[in-house]
Amino acid sequence: MKLWQVRRHWDGLAKVDPFFAVLTDPGKQGNKWAIEEFFKTGVLEVGRDLERIEALSAGFRRVSALDFGCGAGRLTQALGRYFERATGIDISGHMVELAKAHNTQRGVTFVHNTRADLALFGEGQYDLVYSRITLQHIAPRYTERYLGEFVRVLAPGGMLSVQVPERVPVGDPPDRFRFSVWPPTLVMRAKRYVRYHYPGWFPDTPKMQMYALPRTAVVGFLEKAGADILAVDPSEHGDVENLVYIARKRGPAPRQG
Repeated sequence: MKLWQVRRHWDGLAKVDPFFAVLTDPGKQGNKWAIEEFFKTGVLEVGRDLERIEALSAGFRRVSALDFGCGAGRLTQALGRYFERATGIDISGHMVELAKAHNTQRGVTFVHNTRADLALFGEGQYDLVYSRITLQHIAPRYTERYLGEFVRVLAPGGMLSVQVPERVPVGDPPDRFRFSVWPPTLVMRAKRYVRYHYPGWFPDTPKMQMYALPRTAVVGFLEKAGADILAVDPSEHGDVENLVYIARKRGPAPRQG
């Protein structure tokens, strides 16, 4: 799926049931997330993740953080409690507007980005790049590039904590349509392909498409970009086998404060 299609899907999800699209608790579908409860999950998650990062790199600088795939700002606001500045970035303009509307933290900003890079940010701008349940919705050819960009925008000694699936459930259709000489199979494949790539034609869309990358590939991309892997932690989510990669950019770290 191309990035413009990802953007269209997530703009659609933002209009229908945005908080459930971000955090898919089965009991919360149908706009049943209470706003306070939804954002509290972010506080708990970020607090736990920062404890893990601190255990691997004690005293890392906490001035600026980037939350990639911020959605409604659930995790960005939580990062704002620990960093002087926290920036959330998302491909969906509707999600970004929702995040801005619900923001309660000073020093937190949100940016809409539809590019396959992070060119709007300078090199070495952030002390932490953080991403959860986002890269699983982006085709590997884009994720590979984003991983390199994450390292580029980190300051030397800066920390990276990103979640990338190693395995996702079987069933999502491929980017390219597969022909079949058997008419029932051809019709089934055509319907599934069109539902994913042309969501406006069907009332029950948009959809979330899932992708995975092998651990060896992710480690290779990050190390090539200039980061050292400190840990790879399992983080299962339903049928998705996620891994959290924690890495540090090479080079002398700037002093705290």
